Amino acid sequence: MGDFKPLDLPKFKGIVRHESARMGLGSYSMEGESSFTLALALSAAVKKIFFEKSETTFSGEPLLSKKAITQFAHRMRVDAMEKFNATTVCAAVHFAASQEDLDRQEYMLMLVVYLEQRFLPEFLRMLQYPYIDFDEVDEVKDGCGTLANLIAGQYKREMIQLGYKDLMMSHFESFINAAPDGLGIPKGLTDKYEISFEVEGTKRLVVELVTLDMLPKWKAVEKAAPKKLLIIDDDVTFIKIIEPFLKSQGFDVIVAYNGAEGIKRLGMKPQLIVLDIQMPVMDGYEFILEKKKIREAVDVPVIVLTAREGMAEMFRIEGAREYLLKPFQPAALLKSIQRCL
Repeated sequence: MGDFKPLDLPKFKGIVRHESARMGLGSYSMEGESSFTLALALSAAVKKIFFEKSETTFSGEPLLSKKAITQFAHRMRVDAMEKFNATTVCAAVHFAASQEDLDRQEYMLMLVVYLEQRFLPEFLRMLQYPYIDFDEVDEVKDGCGTLANLIAGQYKREMIQLGYKDLMMSHFESFINAAPDGLGIPKGLTDKYEISFEVEGTKRLVVELVTLDMLPKWKAVEKAAPKKLLIIDDDVTFIKIIEPFLKSQGFDVIVAYNGAEGIKRLGMKPQLIVLDIQMPVMDGYEFILEKKKIREAVDVPVIVLTAREGMAEMFRIEGAREYLLKPFQPAALLKSIQRCL
C-alpha cells in the first residue's frame, strides 16, 4: 500500500497545470490563486484523512467537476438526495477572514459534505469515532458534522501549505436530505466544485467547494506559536466534536477525561483550561481546589462548563474566569476562549 506522503508542492503545481489544461481551464494557475487549485487541495485533504486514520484508500482517483450553483434569495439550494438518490445526510462548514465576518455571514469559502445516511456509521468507524445510533436524527446529524469538521480542519492545513492565510472556521450545520433555507455563500459566485469519492467501486462520499478565487495569502512573517488549551471533560462525543474544531482555529489542544488526568496534564503548561464539572475520579470542583496548590498553574485561567444552572457565582469565587451552560455552540466557547487569552 505504501506510506501516504505530505503534500509535494512542486508535484502538486504540475498536477494543477495538467488538470486545468485537460479541463480547458488554461487561465487557472497557482499564481492566479484559483478555485480549481483549492479544489485539488481539498481532494488531497480528504484522501489524507482516510489514509492516516484507517489506511483506507479510495477505489480510484476522485472525480472532480465544475457545476453551476442553483440559488434562491442569494443562497445556495441544497437537495442532498440528488447526490445518491437515497436518504442523505449533509453538513456545511463556512470560512471567513475573521470571527466578525463569520458573525456577519461574509464568507470566503464553504465546504459541504454529503453521504448516504446508511453508510455514516461505517465511515465514522473507519475514522475511529464512537458508534452512533442510526435511528437517532440528532446523532446522525452530529456524526456528519463531525466528519465535515475533520475534513475542514485538514483542508485548512493543506491551504496553509499552499501559502494561504489561516481563515476562521464556523461550527457545522447539518441536514437530512435538504437545507430548508439553503446555505449562505460568498457574494457573486455562480459555480462550485464537486468531488466524488468511491469505496469498493461505488460512490460513497461527495464534497463540494464554494470559494472565491482570490483568497488572502500570508505575508513573509513568522507566525506566533499556537496557544495551548487543556480540555477536561469525560464526554467522549463532546471531545470528538470540540477538539478538531479548536485545532482548526489554530490552538494546540490537550485532552483529559477527568480531573485527576487534568492535574497530570498541567505539566504540559496549558495557557487556558476548559473544565467540565460532573466527572468520575475527580470532578471539576475538586480539580480547581487541587490546581490552587500548584504554583505554576495558579494563574492559568479556567472556563467552567456545566449543565447545572445557578453555580456561576460559586465557581467565580473559586477562581474560574468564565462559565458556560451546556449545551452551547462551539462558537460561544471560541469567543469565551478569545476573551480569556
